[in-house]
Amino acid sequence: MQSILFLQMYFITKMGFLVQLRCNSIRNVHLTYYLLHKRNVGYINHKQMRGMYIYSRNEDLILLTKQISAYSNEGKLDLARKVFDEMAFWDCVACNVMIREYIWHGKTQDARELFDKMPERNTISWNSMIMAYASESRLHIALKLFLVMPDEEKDTFSWTTIISGLARVSRIIDSWQLFKQLPEPDSASWSSIISGFQQNGLSSESLMLFKEMLSVGRRPTVHSLTSALAAAADLAALSNGQQLYCHLLKRGFDNNNLVRNSAISMFMKSGCLHGAINIFNSIYQPDMFTWNAMISGYGQHGYAVEAILVFHQMQKAGFHPDRISFLGVLQGCSHRGFLKEGILYFDCMQKDFGVHRGPEHYVCMVDILARAGLLKEAAMIILKMPFEPTSIFWRTLLNGCRISGALKFGLYAADRVLELESNNAASCLMVMQMYAAVGRQREAALMRRWMTEKDARKELSNSWIEIKGKVHIFTTRDETHRDSQSIYMIVELLADVASEYA
Repeated sequence: MQSILFLQMYFITKMGFLVQLRCNSIRNVHLTYYLLHKRNVGYINHKQMRGMYIYSRNEDLILLTKQISAYSNEGKLDLARKVFDEMAFWDCVACNVMIREYIWHGKTQDARELFDKMPERNTISWNSMIMAYASESRLHIALKLFLVMPDEEKDTFSWTTIISGLARVSRIIDSWQLFKQLPEPDSASWSSIISGFQQNGLSSESLMLFKEMLSVGRRPTVHSLTSALAAAADLAALSNGQQLYCHLLKRGFDNNNLVRNSAISMFMKSGCLHGAINIFNSIYQPDMFTWNAMISGYGQHGYAVEAILVFHQMQKAGFHPDRISFLGVLQGCSHRGFLKEGILYFDCMQKDFGVHRGPEHYVCMVDILARAGLLKEAAMIILKMPFEPTSIFWRTLLNGCRISGALKFGLYAADRVLELESNNAASCLMVMQMYAAVGRQREAALMRRWMTEKDARKELSNSWIEIKGKVHIFTTRDETHRDSQSIYMIVELLADVASEYA
């Protein structure tokens, strides 16, 4: 067989040096040979090289290290370890290579045993093990290693690995405290903490950190830019998002699909659909994330027709729709009340495309049916799902019952919600409103009394407004803002003016 993927070939010059080449085919090896000024080399394969070593008994550490990597690349870890064990002594480089191969093949425990036996360790040794544990979310072990790691061995990579790892498991405070101890954070460190804050729901703080990073002269990376754009999208902070987009254009990131996809999502979530459309139209080769960003954005804003249109354009471009694609279409159908289309796309997910339906798809379908007044069908969807329904399903059905005025189904759905969330005031309020709507004031009063006795409280919802690039978050009757008195005074004046024009 003439072509072997990434065949390891070893050329031996007359000076005895080893040069390792990765070639896609034997033809490329021959071509390299004929291009040499002096053709005084030959090539050998792995077995020949192994035999040469055994025959010559020459303890060449470079040769042995290459042999370990070669066996590992073929998936022969046992042979790689055999070569390693036959070495006269273990130096740092050889140990690090063996540890790396163990980790690459998912054998972290074997890597740790070798790490513990190492006569001496360097920064690469420590970082390899810390990274292995962090990637497996075994942060308690990674953190222990980091704390006992000699200070002179710690580099920015060591710090960044722990910082990002802690953020991934929602220990953002610990992550932040560690970041503040970092002597000189580089762009990667800044990216990790910015991303960590955004992923833990602290989007406003994430944006502030991004601005601070720029103020200290650090160049943004693709990772930090996408995280900042995601934070702006979370807050629907359009002016911040527009500033970020201008910044990425200035820095030359406008040809990076990852950044452009994040910008599309930001514009969509901020309600600036034309901004998202302009970016989408400028992309010569949209990838799967690009298509999904457009479909999801249209769907979330209730543009079902546009979501379906892009869905079909994506298929014509050769992309297979996934769970996110279908979710965007179903959300659009839900918002617009497209019953026929919703049923069509829900049914064809698994049947025609082999896409597994998740809870989020079932919630959309329940909402579509309930809004159309098909309450029995919506209830059957919930009862026949391949997993246990959570309260969100019954709340969705309850809302449909409230719209339709179907008291019997509404009470049934409310009972299911209260079984799962006994103090859910939002559900109680919906039932109370249903009683009042059909003139059953006595039952409405009893429901109110029951809520008082159970101390059922409606969860406060936040609202926010963006003024001069700063996002202000507040709740109903909020008085925590330092200018709350002035704000309420202006609101009253506006209410008076509005009433005059009403």
